Amino acid sequence: MLPSLFSIFLDYKCNFWCGHCSVGSSPRTVMPMPRELLLKIMTELREVPTAKVVVFTGGEATLRKQLLLEGISLAKAGGYVTRVVSNGGWATTPERARAMVRDLKSAGLDELNTSYDDFHAPFASIECIVNLVRAGLEEGLRIGLGVIVDKNATWDAAAVRRALSEGLGMEIAEIEKRVAILEDYPTPTGSGEQLDVNGLDAGDKLNMGCPEVLKTVSLHPNGMVKACCGHAMFYAQDLTLGNLNEERLIDILTRSQQNLVYWWLHMLGPKRILDKLGVEGTYTSICHACQALLADHRQAMLEYLKAHRDEVLLQDVVLGDSLKRVSTIVLKRKEEILAQMRRLES
Repeated sequence: MLPSLFSIFLDYKCNFWCGHCSVGSSPRTVMPMPRELLLKIMTELREVPTAKVVVFTGGEATLRKQLLLEGISLAKAGGYVTRVVSNGGWATTPERARAMVRDLKSAGLDELNTSYDDFHAPFASIECIVNLVRAGLEEGLRIGLGVIVDKNATWDAAAVRRALSEGLGMEIAEIEKRVAILEDYPTPTGSGEQLDVNGLDAGDKLNMGCPEVLKTVSLHPNGMVKACCGHAMFYAQDLTLGNLNEERLIDILTRSQQNLVYWWLHMLGPKRILDKLGVEGTYTSICHACQALLADHRQAMLEYLKAHRDEVLLQDVVLGDSLKRVSTIVLKRKEEILAQMRRLES
């Protein structure tokens, strides 16, 4: 649970208005990160010995292009792996895609992540993603592509692979080696709060601890520091760790390591905590279960924790079966996981 990945939200503004966005981003959602705050973050990251990866996201990070390039350069100079998350709306032609990617690469970018699915399709064509992927591969960047699917999805991971294969003139097997494409269900938060997710159950993925809480830390334009960058971070008060306008980052992180709730989430996971509380339900993701726990059943969780603190600490955290459960899931999904690892290594 040591903090290693820091996700920096340069702005909540986005040129898309996707119906599943947990951030609630849109052209009207404007909260720019001040340059002074970004510089403070990059300075104070040096005090975090476990920091390895710096991610720039939003909103749409490329709308703050000059600040984005400066942030990438500072992160690279600090020895961190650098990543940008973008919707790819700027990649309308191969030439525009190459120009943007070259600027990002010159600043020190290592990895470019994007998304395409039915939620993004109204705002950009698949050609934008083809152009982005082509330009990224030409510059030697690692490419990640997320696909969110519901029960009626037209664009799923298979459809995106076929489109990339056709657009790039590359076999699907080669696409799978060079582009990490991950498919997930939507989480009903933010703009997607009213999404119909009945029947969409993440299954085995829920029966493990949250691997991201306090390992992935998000840093926001108003100075807020949150315990993850998952879908529940805006809707569960317990996921806010502190504010950089009031404290140093290292002090916030050090204090947070002493919070039993985070260790409980990390080792047991929100779904199994809900089970302990007698709450039944199906969830599309760990984030969905976490929001249900920390927003809808928070008081019951705190009362249980107060009454069973020693048991939780000893049985669920110190002697928990998290490793055994993760190993079981890994064995069940071995071929899928190995295929993803081969793509990432390539």
